[in-house]
Amino acid sequence: MKVRILYVCLVFSLFVFGCSAKQTQSAASASTPEPGTRQTAAASGVQVSTAQQSHADSVSSLSSLGFYVYDTPIDLPISSSIPALAGDSIKVGAFTGKISLLNFWATWCPPCRAEMPSIERLHKQMSGTKFQIIAVNSGERRSQVASFIEKNKYTFPIYLDESNELSSIFAARGLPSTYLVNKEGKVIAARIGAMEYDQAELIKVLKELADG
Repeated sequence: MKVRILYVCLVFSLFVFGCSAKQTQSAASASTPEPGTRQTAAASGVQVSTAQQSHADSVSSLSSLGFYVYDTPIDLPISSSIPALAGDSIKVGAFTGKISLLNFWATWCPPCRAEMPSIERLHKQMSGTKFQIIAVNSGERRSQVASFIEKNKYTFPIYLDESNELSSIFAARGLPSTYLVNKEGKVIAARIGAMEYDQAELIKVLKELADG
């Protein structure tokens, strides 16, 4: 089991490095297109449905919005539930059936604080769709996180990684680190650094993915 955990950590560390440095080699040793590149099934001669092509185009569009898009989706290295700041813990199975924005952040991180208002607006605009925000605080005490959230009146779901067990994998190269997870529970895109998450083009893509 220990060997398996180390292997998964290594694979995801390569994933995070690729997101930061825009490497062309994926964690699965498969070729990954450069950001902005669009590889359609039509170009390769494979026949797909309109819905499948629309989904592929939506994923491809993420690269133009600043995400690193993986050609081959990656399994989430999460094996246990994540404690919630309020309410129930989130289980691994909750990552399926919806598009998930998995965001790692901390109260001491200026870029994290800068992007959180836009995450709140995204949360409200995507209400009622098959989309969820999973914002995981990295390494801080529950009371400290609770005070920050209450002060800023954020309503999107907050989870806790007080031991930094998950953050050591997902946020190894800095905060904030954000991942998009598809309905099968696999990572399809990632970015390191802050962004405005309520921009119109991103919301359009997220709604297309959620509806797909």
